Amino acid sequence: MGKYNQRKHRDHNGNVCYTFSWEGGGGNHVYAHSKKGAIRCAKKFGAGTHNRHGDKYANPNTDRVTLVPNEETFRSVTIEQLRKFDYGLYLMTI
Repeated sequence: MGKYNQRKHRDHNGNVCYTFSWEGGGGNHVYAHSKKGAIRCAKKFGAGTHNRHGDKYANPNTDRVTLVPNEETFRSVTIEQLRKFDYGLYLMTI
């Protein structure tokens, strides 16, 4: 594995990718500057008012069940770890 693959995955703004699981099952990922920021972003994302990058929706979807992130599961990941995480979530759906 090269040095590039060991770096934490970042978006175009330089925010780090954090994976996490939802209370009750499932998981997702968000981009934030810090773990604390990732938790805050995930809570807004789970409420349906913001996207995973922290941008507010013009028409928030507030007529659904709010998803609550499990704060103990937040991890900053490399691109390979993100791919494995997403693949694991995919396998849960089939």
